[in-house]
Amino acid sequence: MKIKPNKLLILISLFILVFSGFMLRLPAVFRGHDRELHFLFYLLFSLFLNLLFAQKKILNHVLIFFFLLLFGIGIEWMQEVLNKILNKKIHGRFDPEDVFFNVMGLLCASGFWFTYLIVNKILNSNKNENPH
Repeated sequence: MKIKPNKLLILISLFILVFSGFMLRLPAVFRGHDRELHFLFYLLFSLFLNLLFAQKKILNHVLIFFFLLLFGIGIEWMQEVLNKILNKKIHGRFDPEDVFFNVMGLLCASGFWFTYLIVNKILNSNKNENPH
């Protein structure tokens, strides 16, 4: 997947921002909604990256899916490591349930993305069959 420099800048900036955000403790108002936030973040971030980079290429979609999956696992692991290094709880711990909700968000995003592809293909085939 070839990435244009402006898209690469957006991507790097977003991942720095996201990584920093995941390393901090959630504000109290969000603490009871951790699972929903994991699901929603990975759903929306996956859709955004697919619109930005995958367009209609399934391989790019699969690469984005697995990159975000590994990113989510890595974030959970880093939270645990940083807590130990700093000898203080800065966020949370490695939580398999968080990873589960990350995956659920990614799977829902994939469902939306594949639905978009199918509908788009049907609409384009109808335009080609009935040119007016």
